[in-house]
Amino acid sequence: MRYHPGGKLVYVIGELDGNVYVFDYNAASGDLTQKQVVSALPADFVGKPSAADLHITPNGKFLYGSERSSSTLAGFQVDPAKGTLTLLGNVSTEKQPRGFAIDPSGRYLLAVGQLSHGLSSYSIDQSSGKLTKLKEYPMGKNPNRVEIIDQP
Repeated sequence: MRYHPGGKLVYVIGELDGNVYVFDYNAASGDLTQKQVVSALPADFVGKPSAADLHITPNGKFLYGSERSSSTLAGFQVDPAKGTLTLLGNVSTEKQPRGFAIDPSGRYLLAVGQLSHGLSSYSIDQSSGKLTKLKEYPMGKNPNRVEIIDQP
């Protein structure tokens, strides 16, 4: 689950259906009102979905989700007025990507693969949200989480 930086929206990824759920969020009451459901799966996906992680860029313009069965990252553009999502596409990544993170500047994304035992770095195009792979790095066995710490 991720809050939009504006504080009025919540995004949830469904592990077993591969969908991203968009909710209006009332901070005073804690109420959620569902406003959209969109798939994070590639259009040609066949099989059992297994979504994992979800992150939004600090400026709230783009949201990304990982899907382990297809080994992809789904990218979405966030409508600035409504907070609804438009699928930008799915990018192949490390095998079985459980965890990923976006750096505090919103310019880079790091994804780890449990079955590839590796990490891939991507740049995030600030206009389109497109991910461009920069480099792959070997990791220890079964990496499943990555954190980026903002240094002062």
